[in-house]
Formats: sequence, C-alpha cells, structure tokens
Amino acid sequence: MRRKLLILIVILAAVLTVGALSAWSQDALATPEDAAIKYVAQSPDFAEWLAQYPNWQGYAYLADTDIYYVEFYDESGDEWLGYAVINLGTREIADSFIPRPLPPDVYAEQQARIQVLVLEDPEVLARLVDPLLWAMYSDFNRYEQTWDVYFVRGTEAILVRIELTEYSFSITEITDAFALSEEEALEDARNEAIMLAYSADGIEQALDGYDEWTTYTEHQGDGLWSVTFTAGGQELFFALVDVAVDEVLEAEVADG
Repeated sequence: MRRKLLILIVILAAVLTVGALSAWSQDALATPEDAAIKYVAQSPDFAEWLAQYPNWQGYAYLADTDIYYVEFYDESGDEWLGYAVINLGTREIADSFIPRPLPPDVYAEQQARIQVLVLEDPEVLARLVDPLLWAMYSDFNRYEQTWDVYFVRGTEAILVRIELTEYSFSITEITDAFALSEEEALEDARNEAIMLAYSADGIEQALDGYDEWTTYTEHQGDGLWSVTFTAGGQELFFALVDVAVDEVLEAEVADG
C-alpha cells in the first residue's frame, strides 16, 4: 500500500523525466536521474540490500524540483526491491522503504505469537465459529510489513491481516481471501463481456477481412455491458450483453 501511494504521488506530480541504471553499468552519470539512483544505491541500507541482487535495475522519476523518486528491481524486473525519495541538491533521503524479510529467528518467534493471538481475537472467532474446522496458514508479508493469516475450509478462505510489534498486536483487516477487489471484479466483468460479444451471431461476418480490430466497452449498470468492435475508426459490430446471466441481449452488424 505504501508503495502504491508513493507511485500515485509521483504520477500526480506530472513526472516528465525517467532515468534508468543497471547496477554500476555506467561509471559516468549522464543525467540527474542516474545520480539519484547512484546516491540512493550507495547509502548504507540500500548498499547492503542491493548487494544480494547482482545486476539490479534502478529507475528514477522527477517528482519536484531536485526531488527524485527512486525504485529498484531485481535483474529480471519481476521483484520489487524498494524505493527512496531523495533531494538531489542536498543528497538527503527524505523517505525510503526496503521490503526485507524477517530474520529466521524473529520470523519463528513472531509466527508462534501470531498463531496464539489470532485465535484469541473475538472477531476472528466469531467468523470461524469453530476454529478446529479450519486449516490455518501464516506468513510474513514483507511488502506490507504485516502478518497474513489464512483460515481455509473447502472453498472458503478468510484472510486476517495483522500488524505486530514488540509491544502491540493489531488486526487491521479481516476479509474473504478469495474475493476480488472492486477493480479486479470490474476488469473480469469487462473481459467476460468482450468474450460474450465475440460469441454473438454475426461477429464472424462483421470481422471478416480485418486482421486488427479494437473493442470498446461501457458498463451500463448491474451486469449489462455494451461492446463495440471497430477497425480504422469504423464501427464493425455492436453487442449488448448481460454478464450476470451470460447472455447476448442485442447484436448488430454495422452497415458497410
């Protein structure tokens, strides 16, 4: 969540410049973005952390005057390694986060505490009713810095998200682990609407001869979606579908 918030702030700041650096593949720092990446990567915390990831990738974005948002990825670009906000004029790091895993001994100690504490929480017990009927799994989420405890029974799963410090235990979230977020659910519905429209009568005739075409969708409320197929600015096919019942309600081939 913290990472997403910082990225959003950078986007809202109308970032115009992006720089990238691969480990120390460049001795000469050609741009301010390169310099921002270097200064952050050489700071004690990041230097120790990035040493575990040969050929890491660094990216810098101009967020404000002399202020750069820097983030790092592993060589493949799949694993996010943290971010920092640096004032290039003063070389001061104003904010940073490194998604470090817990040391093995701390992990084991906290996991043992979590598994006891979570089963003493009244709200968790109210959701489970009988804890013995659920399988419990727990793991430390190093990106959110929380403990995630899953209770699974058949096709049901409950996620309990916990913030734990030496002196406090706080449940921040209890959710259906299999539930999609609103954004994910909308995207799934949109994709289903396109597939339904693509199965409608007349679609093959409409798209015949067009190797490349584009779909435009609009949510009409509830399970209703309108889907329009176009090519080169020309409308080829229109369909109104209801994803709630998997039904094509209207389908029309555009006049040629």
